[in-house]
Amino acid sequence: MNKKILLIFITGFFSSVIIWANPVRKTIQSGGFEREYLVYTPQNQQQEKIRGIIVCLHGFTRTMNDFFEQYNVSSVADSLNMIMVSPQALPEQDENVKNIVGTLNLFSSEQISLNSVWGCGLRVRASFSLLGITILEEELNKGVDDVGFINKLIDNVLDDYSLPSENVFILGTSMGGYMSYQYALRSGERLSGLISIAGSMGLSIKGMDYSKKIPVCDFHSTTDEVVPYIGYMTQAPINVYLAMSKQSVINYWTQTNKTGTPVSEKVDYYPSTNGITVDKITYPESENEMIHYKMNGSSHSYFFKKENGDCMDYVEEIMKFIRSHVSDDFNQVRDIMARKAIFYPNPVRDIIYFETMSGIVSIYDMTGKMIFSQQFSSGQTDLSFLKAGFYIIKVQSGNTVRVNQLIKK
Repeated sequence: MNKKILLIFITGFFSSVIIWANPVRKTIQSGGFEREYLVYTPQNQQQEKIRGIIVCLHGFTRTMNDFFEQYNVSSVADSLNMIMVSPQALPEQDENVKNIVGTLNLFSSEQISLNSVWGCGLRVRASFSLLGITILEEELNKGVDDVGFINKLIDNVLDDYSLPSENVFILGTSMGGYMSYQYALRSGERLSGLISIAGSMGLSIKGMDYSKKIPVCDFHSTTDEVVPYIGYMTQAPINVYLAMSKQSVINYWTQTNKTGTPVSEKVDYYPSTNGITVDKITYPESENEMIHYKMNGSSHSYFFKKENGDCMDYVEEIMKFIRSHVSDDFNQVRDIMARKAIFYPNPVRDIIYFETMSGIVSIYDMTGKMIFSQQFSSGQTDLSFLKAGFYIIKVQSGNTVRVNQLIKK
């Protein structure tokens, strides 16, 4: 191979790598800083129309790569055919805060890093529990406009992919959950839904005026050792306040969304082998529901996966929430699913019964792929072969078609 041919080959190869890189790293100028973020395009060959954006916000000291290296959120983007955007937080900018933390690090075996901090209204307050004397009260990155940054990157993605402005979801883990709530309070009119995992609302959060109605899905453990469920932790003789209590967060959004009477259920979608329990509490409202998954026994950074022996799977629950609040043709599916089903029971273990004697039953996985279809003539069929999990079921009898979500135990 001569040098010219070799050069053409190498150039073509690296051009292909650049073209097919996924996610793609991008930068924009915002608030006087060069900010970076990753954009992931869905790998869904069955659908052509991209339906929207999922903005994913990482936790304290973490990076924008988390959602690709640690969490499998890209599978949600693939299944729902949505763009996934993961921005990077800045280091702490306030010299006073950096000096205080530097002093604390001199006397602590666990070093505090300020390399990636969201300007989300997270204020740390420490006081002596008996005397009530405050010894520390600082807000992290209070001078950084991360709401403006997120708005700018959303605008860029909408322009780059010629997308409509609806179907923008925000998902945050830990401090990213704080930032998700702060963004919702300041620019919630842009959101179709908010998902927080082990996050909360900061003591200095801004915009709590009950004006932004947004569907909310919140995951939090009562045994969270980093972001306490009650909002503070005691390390005698000092109390450290890190957030509003989770119940206060729930109260705010149920009041804002004007939700109805809560419905609680024990989550046992999969056989649990680790003793961690989950209560799913739904505060219903026609468009802006509040859902709270209250875990017991899991740590702050624990990510629920069915293959770990958990009773639920984070990715599946996130997908269900987004699917139920995305607009366009998904709304048609939601409307159909809301109609009266002609089968029972649901959840099912083996035999499923129909309210009609004959027809066709089809089962799809959550990506829309058909995995089973069969005519029935005796008013029932056996689904014991299905693995435990969530499915879409379609029952057709004559001109009547019903579609609903099916849970297989």
